Amino acid sequence: MKVNTIVGAAVIAICGALSAQPATSVDRVNVHFSTPVEVGSVTIPAGDCSIEVLRGEIDDRVLEFRPQSGPAVFILTDRVNEPVGEGYTAGSTQVVLVRHGGDYRFERLLMPNHTGFEVVRPVE
Repeated sequence: MKVNTIVGAAVIAICGALSAQPATSVDRVNVHFSTPVEVGSVTIPAGDCSIEVLRGEIDDRVLEFRPQSGPAVFILTDRVNEPVGEGYTAGSTQVVLVRHGGDYRFERLLMPNHTGFEVVRPVE
């Protein structure tokens, strides 16, 4: 788990800068991925991408990934509360990726107020 956290933190640093609204309730985050990223069962291409929290009847649990090129991807998530940890950067939004084989996979989106969204994985 610690290796995944370290890899995730390194990937965040490599992937580029995040720009987020300064409010604690962020609806949209813009990110630049320097490599393709798996989001659910879809791989989005490297490049600029916006991630938006879709507000609706299912308690803000759907994230929309809209890459600069290619179709939008929707993913179901669980809400999470993250304690402040080693990789936390005060006041910033973080996209956490994990390495899966030779690929990178979206794992979670953490907000400045320590809440966030984690991908719902099917039971295997």
